[in-house]
Amino acid sequence: MEVQRLKVAIPIRTLGHVNSYVIADYDGFSLVDPGMYWANSFDGLARELRGAGLSLRQLKSIIVTHFHVDHATAAPVLANLTGAEVYMGAADLEVVRRGFRDYFEGVLETYRHYGVPEAEVNAMREVHPVPRLGDVYDELADAARPLREGDSLEAYGGMMKVVELPGHTPGHIALVGDGVAIVGDVVLDRITPHVILDTPRASRDPLGDYMRTLERVKSMNVSTAMPGHGEAIGALARRADEIMEHHRARLNEVRSLLSAPATLYDVARRMSWRTSASSWDQMSPYERYFAIGEALAHLRHLEVIGEVEEVSREGQVLFKLA
Repeated sequence: MEVQRLKVAIPIRTLGHVNSYVIADYDGFSLVDPGMYWANSFDGLARELRGAGLSLRQLKSIIVTHFHVDHATAAPVLANLTGAEVYMGAADLEVVRRGFRDYFEGVLETYRHYGVPEAEVNAMREVHPVPRLGDVYDELADAARPLREGDSLEAYGGMMKVVELPGHTPGHIALVGDGVAIVGDVVLDRITPHVILDTPRASRDPLGDYMRTLERVKSMNVSTAMPGHGEAIGALARRADEIMEHHRARLNEVRSLLSAPATLYDVARRMSWRTSASSWDQMSPYERYFAIGEALAHLRHLEVIGEVEEVSREGQVLFKLA
């Protein structure tokens, strides 16, 4: 089965580019994760396609592994230009159809609920690309069709099956076929995909979902995993184990920070983060957005398994060991 990587520039300094993948068909090709709504992304994609001997006139379909801006927001523009069909995971598409601006504001409201200072929330809104791409997400909601577990995509030399792998986003999908898996951001080779709690509802445990996803990934019978960033992964089960161990260590760290009841913001500020910044105060609001969501996802998982509980004191939500 022929799957070819294209490196498409994105304006996220820590990543540099997103991996888009061409899946050849008998009379054209499908494109997985076409990149971001950004002039340099479109220019880079065009150059990469020319280098591969391909033209957008041959584009039949666009598959989005998950709804993040660097993977999804080029899709509706390319669909308008070419008439290609757009597909994405059903649960992610449901979020987009409800309104992605509302989703993002819901994340910020969750942060407020758990005591993140208003100035911090406003700074996150100022730097995050979603508020400026709301219209693009509305177009994506209109253009995309849902993919679900077991759906298939025809490719030259075989079929690729859709596998639902939630955690990084609620409806993240992968495409698996003939020893190869296009895995989006479920597993990356050198960095750990983030997991964010996007709602205060007690039923949501995205870290629990993600840990179950990693267990499933370990059982995949593939020789090569093609991720959304970085290089291809050969030892997929080993890399999944490494990421699971990272989260177990994170959970232990969070437990250690709750020797006394603490707010989400206090926990997030005291956690160790792998970043070029020398301290929490030096981290950008964009980095803090993901750090706070990650801290909250770990706190929620500990709450779901009965090791942590929330208490309200003087109008603040605190977390304490159960």
